[in-house]
Amino acid sequence: MSNRLMAYCRRTLALLVLLAAACMSVPSQTPTMKRVGVETVTATQLREMVLQFATDFGHATEALGDSIRSASSDPEVQYRALLWQSVAVRNIREAALISDPLLALVDVWLYTVQLRSFVESPPPRYDILPGDHRAAAIRMLQEQERKARELTVRVAGEAAVTAFEPRLVRFAADHPIDASTLNRTSVMAADTTTLRAMGGGIGGAIGATYWSMRDVADRASAINDALGKELRWNLELLAYDLARMPVVDSTLTSVRSSLDRIAALADTLPPLVSDERAAVLEALHSELATLTRSIDAMRLETLDAVTAERVALLEAVVRERLAVLDAITLERIAALAAMDSIVTRAIDHSENLVDHIFWRLIQLVAAVLVLLVVALAIIMRTRRSAEP
Repeated sequence: MSNRLMAYCRRTLALLVLLAAACMSVPSQTPTMKRVGVETVTATQLREMVLQFATDFGHATEALGDSIRSASSDPEVQYRALLWQSVAVRNIREAALISDPLLALVDVWLYTVQLRSFVESPPPRYDILPGDHRAAAIRMLQEQERKARELTVRVAGEAAVTAFEPRLVRFAADHPIDASTLNRTSVMAADTTTLRAMGGGIGGAIGATYWSMRDVADRASAINDALGKELRWNLELLAYDLARMPVVDSTLTSVRSSLDRIAALADTLPPLVSDERAAVLEALHSELATLTRSIDAMRLETLDAVTAERVALLEAVVRERLAVLDAITLERIAALAAMDSIVTRAIDHSENLVDHIFWRLIQLVAAVLVLLVVALAIIMRTRRSAEP
């Protein structure tokens, strides 16, 4: 009977420990959200809202860049529009993928202000979107900046946003976009202490593991979505850069001058000297064939170089994805092993506690029985002494 009771108690305590561990969940808000007082949305919901805004911003930027390139016949304008849209899409994605979703929202809003200020007041001798194209870009960026502010108001409230907005505008003015590289300063450069741990204990460990895995998954998803477009944009930028190389320019110039000489010579040939005209045309055809072969060889060399770079880029992306998957697997295995170790220690501790309680109960019952026997003996002796 005692063995069955002990086994029952052990199973009951083990079940209680498992239920307590199961009740632990990922914190619904990050430390930054708690400090600011964001209560309308959870961290997961805010992360989805910020990523959706970045996606919409990228689509609007891509549409504007494509319209500028199709409307202009100037290669320099086309090159700058392509460079602008590729850098803008990459920067907004990096801002939205900051680990803390509230900081990501602030950085996305900050980038819209920085980019709008850069397009409105371009540096001297570098107008990346000149003329009417710049006006269209300014209108689009003002609309995106308004949407970013409205999203921040929905999350943090009008009072908090109104108090914080001057600091954000001042930070954007103090850290403009670099005209030479189009790089920008993130909000993380202002306050890196906001990236704190999710908390202590098992709940904090689970929260940190969850957000690490979520960050890796979001980055992998974003890279998969933008890989084709960014690869095409980079190849087009490479083609523009190759067209600017002195060797290519000199070759095209020589071909153009040769064709001009051919046309002038054909116009001045005497129509009556047919044999001489045929010999000259044959020589001209030979020269043209030589020039054509030279151009074809150079074009093939350029295509080979572009193909090699594309293959290297794809291999690097594949290696990076495999490394990310391996890291996620190792982290998941480590988390499961830690959870197994915690549950095992809890079960062992509960078994020792039950054994200790059971033996204490046996000792207490034995003491009570002894006291009862002593009391009964005293009572019996008292009665006997009282009888005549």
